[in-house]
Parts: sequence; structure tokens; C-alpha cells
Amino acid sequence: MGLPPSLDSVVSGAGHSFDRAAALGSRVCPAVPVLFFGDLDAYLGSALRVVTVGLNPSLKEFPSDDPFLRFRLAENAGREDSGRYLEALSAYFRTKPYGEWFGNYEPLLNGMGASYYNGATSRVLHTDICSPVATDPTWSHLSETDRAVLVDDGAPLWHELLEVLQPSVVVLSVAREHLGRIMFDPLAPWGLIHRFDYTADGALRARPYEAEGCWYVVGDEPSLFVFCPASQTPLGLISHNHRHELGSIVADTYLRGW
Repeated sequence: MGLPPSLDSVVSGAGHSFDRAAALGSRVCPAVPVLFFGDLDAYLGSALRVVTVGLNPSLKEFPSDDPFLRFRLAENAGREDSGRYLEALSAYFRTKPYGEWFGNYEPLLNGMGASYYNGATSRVLHTDICSPVATDPTWSHLSETDRAVLVDDGAPLWHELLEVLQPSVVVLSVAREHLGRIMFDPLAPWGLIHRFDYTADGALRARPYEAEGCWYVVGDEPSLFVFCPASQTPLGLISHNHRHELGSIVADTYLRGW
């Protein structure tokens, strides 16, 4: 695997986050920190580099009856074996992905000509803005103390990772409050990308669904960040057809530039 040299420090940072979280009763164990989900080489070779964003890995990534089911190559990888660890992350969508959750993003990504899986023009990586450490309970049910410890390591690590990944488009479908965690320099304020006034069935929405965008400088290049309101799941407020349509609009917005 051809790796950017600067990725080494990010991998080390993920290990530090995982070790520090050992003092928290909420850390899932046995497990590994998940710096990203998806095929890194395929992503780096994509014409359109797309990154999706959540909060932290689900406890379902490490099933109690077979914790390394989804990251088999990481099961016996030592801390010094960063190559094997990264191969495990890259193999995620070729192994046993948590498809029910990631399937929420796929229609949007497909509208951009992208996917987490083989066959698309561009391969997507998933990242987590708060922490690479899986927890039980989920983020919204963690104590304020646990969240503070995880974010203290995880948020700077996420920014460092994105500087390595140099994404074209970053898609966030999380609670709006988490947009405040983005510390990159904006090139302009957040603005409307597209609004759905009607449902897929043609009914007038009580509240329009609005996707917003903002260009940030990541490393030395502009990246389009897209915020898509979530419900219980990413993009859960709009239909699969509308997600696909929105993906096409996002891709066009990126191609027009900032």
C-alpha cells in the first residue's frame, strides 16, 4: 500500500486516543481505534475524493461474539505494525461492513459517482469527527466527562487526518452543533446548496429539508463541506431518490468551484 508518510503520526495518534480512553468505562474492548473506514489506496486514486463524517465508531463494529469480525487483519497486529492495521481498515467494505448504517449514505454518494464499495468511479472513506474510539453507550448517551476526554484527542486527530487525505468533498450528516468542531479556515459562510420543499410522494413538507455547503481550506486546497440534516440515521429525513438527486447537485457544486 502506498501511504502518505504523514499518515504515520495520525496512526500513532489513534493509538494514543485508544489508550487514553482505557480509563473510561465506555470504551469498547477488545477493539481497535478506527481512524477511517474504506479502501485508502482506491480513495487516494479517485478523481473525486469524498469523505463522510460521523461522530465515533459504533459498538456494533466489534460484535461481542467475534470482536474482530470486521477488522480481521487487525486482530493480531502489534502497535508497531501500522501497515497491517491500515490494511485492516482498507479491507472493511470487502469484509463484513455494518451495511445497515453505511447504506444511509450510499444513495447520496452514488449520485456523485462515488461509493464505499467497488465499482464506482470514486471510492469513499468514512471518518469520525469526535473520536476513533468505539463506545458503549453511543455518543448521545455518554457522560459529559467521557465525551470531553474523547474529543480532546479525537477532534485534533480528525483534522490532522483530513489534511493527509486532502478531500474534494466532505459530507456531514450529524447534529448541527457538531459543525462547531470544524477548525479549518472557511473561505465563505455556510450557504444553501439545495432545498427540498416536498417529499418524494409530493406532499408539502412542514419544514423544508435544506442541505448547506461551505468551502474550507484543508491543507493548501479548498474542500467543499456539505451539511445534510440527520434524524436517527444520516440523511434519514429524505428518501433514497432525493439523496441520489442531492448527490448529483453536490458534485455539480464542487465542479463549479468556490
